[in-house]
Amino acid sequence: MSIVWEKQHCGVHLAPYEKVLELMPDLSEILKTFPDLHSNFTWDVKVHMLMPNQFPCVPNWHVDNVPRINGIQHFDLIKELPMYMWISGAPLIQFKHGFLQAGRWHRFNQTDEHRGTPASEFCWRGFIRATHKAIIPAKLVDHQRRHCQVYLDADSYQW
Repeated sequence: MSIVWEKQHCGVHLAPYEKVLELMPDLSEILKTFPDLHSNFTWDVKVHMLMPNQFPCVPNWHVDNVPRINGIQHFDLIKELPMYMWISGAPLIQFKHGFLQAGRWHRFNQTDEHRGTPASEFCWRGFIRATHKAIIPAKLVDHQRRHCQVYLDADSYQW
């Protein structure tokens, strides 16, 4: 399962499983190891090129896919359904109970707080999240991700 992440495009956004395989066929071996029924999930893939001290995801404690109304999270609307996360390597994602292991699927839900950690070196990192489609259904079109943002520490940022 050796993916050359720098040869991939930015990823996919809210895609059905078949579209992930079509747009990113190099991921097929990783996706074969998915521990649940592929078709029950909506897929996100992000490929980041990172420099030291850049975060590939939100560096503050947060949760994923909690419904919002007028910008306010409504935890009373969450569903007790699974999500899964997979990363290719560092920088790791920290959950309240520990760090996500690279190269393995991690099951979590909409109430599991986690945060990004900064890159310690120049690197490429792949991220895959599968969200039960009853939480978020796949988009009908335009699944290829056009960009991937990074997050910076405002106190230590320099160019």
